[in-house]
Amino acid sequence: MINSLNLLLQPYLNGKSVIIHSGRDLHDLEVNNDGNISPLIEILREQAFNEHNLVLIEYSKSSGVNYDLRLLNDTERANVNKTLNNIGICTSSNDSNSNVPEFVRIMRGLLKLSQQKSNILLRNNTPLKFLVIFHFTEHLTPNLQTGHHSEDQLLSIETALKLAKSLGLRKSGNFVIFSEARQGTLEKLLYQNINTIELPQPDKYEKKKFIEALNKRYNNSKAEESLTDEIISNLSSGTPNRSLEEIYLSSEKTGNEIVSSNIFLKKQKDIVSLSEGTLESIDLERVKNQNLVGLTVKKPLAILMRLAEQFKRGDKNCLRNLMFCGSPSSGKTVMVISAAYLAGMQSFFLNSPKDSYVGESERKAKLMLNLLKQLGGFGIIDEVEMIFPLNRNMMTGDSGVTQNLQGQLQQFLSDPSLSGKVLLLATSNRPNAISEAMRQRWVIVPVLMPLENDFPEIILSIANGLNPELKIPLDNRDLINAAKLFSNAGAAPREIREALIASQTFLDGSLNIEHILFASKDIIPSGNLNASIFADYCALSYCRSNSFLPWWDEKTNSPDKNYPYPDYIKDILTDSFHIDTNKLNKKIKEIEPYVNV
Repeated sequence: MINSLNLLLQPYLNGKSVIIHSGRDLHDLEVNNDGNISPLIEILREQAFNEHNLVLIEYSKSSGVNYDLRLLNDTERANVNKTLNNIGICTSSNDSNSNVPEFVRIMRGLLKLSQQKSNILLRNNTPLKFLVIFHFTEHLTPNLQTGHHSEDQLLSIETALKLAKSLGLRKSGNFVIFSEARQGTLEKLLYQNINTIELPQPDKYEKKKFIEALNKRYNNSKAEESLTDEIISNLSSGTPNRSLEEIYLSSEKTGNEIVSSNIFLKKQKDIVSLSEGTLESIDLERVKNQNLVGLTVKKPLAILMRLAEQFKRGDKNCLRNLMFCGSPSSGKTVMVISAAYLAGMQSFFLNSPKDSYVGESERKAKLMLNLLKQLGGFGIIDEVEMIFPLNRNMMTGDSGVTQNLQGQLQQFLSDPSLSGKVLLLATSNRPNAISEAMRQRWVIVPVLMPLENDFPEIILSIANGLNPELKIPLDNRDLINAAKLFSNAGAAPREIREALIASQTFLDGSLNIEHILFASKDIIPSGNLNASIFADYCALSYCRSNSFLPWWDEKTNSPDKNYPYPDYIKDILTDSFHIDTNKLNKKIKEIEPYVNV
């Protein structure tokens, strides 16, 4: 049996006569009981008839009424056609009452059918019943503001509700499914009165069975040597099977190898489509050769690496909802993506769900978070306060949309069932712009700007990323001089990288020590170092764990006296190297009016 179809048919076994179907497309591909590939709708047709004596009837505005009676004998077919014609459900477009919408006419026919005893018997003397699926129901009963529905839409909504509440329909044993292609777009009254069954996209285990069937069907297709079935199932999990079938079919026809990049691109397109642009699958290869160095990133990296290992094991007691805060360009985004890469988990950027149409922002936010629950893995929100405005006290002028989105996110962050399944990692330069109620749902980890002592290693790491053939020792005098110049200029790692790239415009040859020295002299000093200091101060003020501080020694559970504290950090510490909150808050108030982070 197919798990997805069991989800759809279980309500029928529980006595439900009408449900709403959402999520996975019923025309997606699946492996049937014979091990062959078939559309889900065809598997449903056989399962509904063989197990429940239900004959499938489909309807949409584009195709009208469709039904396939191949599973019945000649006598049964004739009786079914006669019954459907008598109640006005037939493939013929001729209708004596042309003023009644076809959708309403079919539902009225079902109501009529439920009021009479079925006289059609199958070969085992069991009464014949119908499973009726209305596709694209949102086109028939759309969610519109009160007063904006047409007469036909109002008639459709009323008839659908009457059908859903019909005791006669339930007693007759017929079953109705209202299927929606875009989640959350039906008339609200339908959601309030009818159960919704959301079919999830196939996970990696279901994908593996599907891949076995694909290998059997397309035996001339071939994958690159390193691409095993297990890797393909992990890469494509959480997306429709039809996309993977296209890749295998293409390989069969062209003779080209199946490569991981093609699977990722297809998945990226599918995730964007399923989430309506609110989720974006992350290519983890982008951080494969990036190397973050320095004392200020050592602690947050260690936290992330431990977290990645715990998450990989499915440990439900691991930390969740981590926000990495500090000065711009301190490596926060690269860190969180690196953690996802090391954990080997699928990862997604969360994009803003805000929309210009009434109700769409809330619907898209719900769609995004529900899909992330199904997919699992790492959800990454870069500059979280920009994607989700997180301060309910701010005036937004959007009629409560922002507050609604914040409420949905707070519920998601507080859901204990997501522990070990979904990990949210966010970055922010301005945790002070987040309300306390929201901030308490995150674990704040400071990622401070680099120390002067770390600049030689940082420059060399960036340079090696641009030119892997570069060989310069850390004690090279020119490198040390360049590091001092970059540090005095207040250059962030991102700015150093851009300066090195720019140097190659003016100096010939591959990137070398001459380019590094040129870039360090060429860069214009930052005019607002206070902005980075302010961001670091804010990160420290909201950190609630000493062990997250870069100068804290977990072994002794005390500050490391030998840590090279920069002056702006010394200014907020006690004599014993603990944070003095009074000094810190005073510094924040002094700097805030003069910075723009």
